Amino acid sequence: MEETLCDISAFHLHRTPPQVLALMPTVPAAQTDKTRNRLKRHPLVRHVVGPTIHFMVTNRRKRSSAKCIRSHLASTELPFGCVQTTDLGINVTSPLFTLLQLAQHLSEEHLAMAMYEFCGTFSVFKPSTEIEDLLATAQQAGTLPANSWRRVTGQDGKPTSLWQRSPLISLDELRQFAVATKGMRGNRRFAKAAKTVTGATASPFEAQTSILLTQSRRKGGEGFPAFTNNQRIALSPAASMLANRSTCYADLLFDQRKGKKPLIIECQGRIAHDNTASAVSDANRTVALQHMGYEVVLLSYEQIALADRFDAVKRLLASHLGITYRRKTKNLRKREHDLRRNIFINWETLAA
Repeated sequence: MEETLCDISAFHLHRTPPQVLALMPTVPAAQTDKTRNRLKRHPLVRHVVGPTIHFMVTNRRKRSSAKCIRSHLASTELPFGCVQTTDLGINVTSPLFTLLQLAQHLSEEHLAMAMYEFCGTFSVFKPSTEIEDLLATAQQAGTLPANSWRRVTGQDGKPTSLWQRSPLISLDELRQFAVATKGMRGNRRFAKAAKTVTGATASPFEAQTSILLTQSRRKGGEGFPAFTNNQRIALSPAASMLANRSTCYADLLFDQRKGKKPLIIECQGRIAHDNTASAVSDANRTVALQHMGYEVVLLSYEQIALADRFDAVKRLLASHLGITYRRKTKNLRKREHDLRRNIFINWETLAA
């Protein structure tokens, strides 16, 4: 029977682009690799999941004694679909079940960040130098798989660790799984974190902004009204002329309230927007949305990540939303500091 990657190892696998996994040979089976020395040297271990491999077993007798393996015992019957096959000769826990396992040892904030990534249209994966060379060779040869993810380039034109892809799970699936696994280990934290996820974001920056704005003040956030992530907006004929497109997507959309215009927050990430073409496109889109009656606020990463700048930003947003901003107490400011410390990390190291 094929072994099943789980927990942190499964998380790393789900973050890995298909074009990288396509470079990997089949993982040696335990029956032919008793000491697991071949497994330790396998590219999947060296370049993706790391030196400690997490495998799920359904029987205590199947636990491995190899130092490089950590066995996780599935003590209850698994929900349907919790194990998926791969082309590598091993199985992997599904994205949802992987998150449930992570809930047993990640903080609620980091678990929510992992949920945002799986529900979103982005993944963060930094290839090793060896993998970079192999990817370049495959691209030149035209042998990259058809289901490859799109890699985002930085302002210097070089590839980054940010990749664009379709969501691995939906927000509805996330919340339904929280109900379906009630009583299982990790479910309580899983359910709490799932309630804080607002939708499908396109980058870590959008996810971090969503967390700061939507979390309650007692948890360090701002407790702002509900908003929609990546809302599709059909442009009017006049707005289409201004934007040179028929539709666009709002990063965060607050519906109209208290006589105020609907508010759109655009997260101007350093990776995706730092070039002339992007700046012109963003300007055209902003004018088009304003023409349709939307209030548009463009936010840079520094305005969210730096506490002193964010202090001014949150008051500005409150004004746009028709909210009287209440100054935070010393205790609430400490909780905000703690939340910011937890979410503004190197996203590449999430769950590491």
